[in-house]
Amino acid sequence: MDSLFDAVAGLPVHPLVIHAVVVLVPLAALGLIVAVVNSAFRKRFVVALIVLLGVTVPLAFIAKESGEALAERIGITERHEELGESVPLWVAAFFVVAVAWWLVTRRSSSVLVRRILGGVLVVTAVQVLVVIFLVGHSGAEATWGKIAPVAEQPVETESAPPDDTVVDATVFSAEDVAQHSTAEDCWTIVDGNVYDVTPFVSRHPGGLAAISQICGVDGTEQFSVKHGSDSAPNSQLDSLKIGTVGTP
Repeated sequence: MDSLFDAVAGLPVHPLVIHAVVVLVPLAALGLIVAVVNSAFRKRFVVALIVLLGVTVPLAFIAKESGEALAERIGITERHEELGESVPLWVAAFFVVAVAWWLVTRRSSSVLVRRILGGVLVVTAVQVLVVIFLVGHSGAEATWGKIAPVAEQPVETESAPPDDTVVDATVFSAEDVAQHSTAEDCWTIVDGNVYDVTPFVSRHPGGLAAISQICGVDGTEQFSVKHGSDSAPNSQLDSLKIGTVGTP
């Protein structure tokens, strides 16, 4: 199952599916809100909106599973992962409420019952819109956070050296690197090169704990196991290089 949700024709499944979810679910939600308050609109479009919402239920599940597969490749923020896990549940619950409301509006003669279910549908629709917005926003932060630091690192490194060590030197000893072993001042060694990853610690998609483990030590093994030859992480690491390991 992992390979099914991982990639199609060499492309990751997650971005191919998640964009359908973040467009179709809000579209259905907004349409159903209008349908609750406008009977003419309801008569013309409610069936199409419910069918559209039903299509998004399996898409939301696929988006969640493919997101987990993508996270194993490149890492992902904990907040985005937690929000993403709730999306299929919210979409499925929304679909059930929508179907129940539609059946009641067709068969029940009680105005009170129709109004109560209509209110529940509107509240659920608003909550789903909020969840989809938060998931999309956290996903955008996780994606663009990997790109933006590439342009920022040289400026931050040159303008704010972590201490009195000469950071423009090209050769450092392992002892030099060991002096920078905290999340606020984090150097590491990967394949014989020295990197100042301090500016990237707070943006690391895998979280603070994962990157803190390699501060002040040789992180070659950890980096290789997690990222291997993936181009994005290696490109980000290259932008943080400050020298090599040797005898100054």
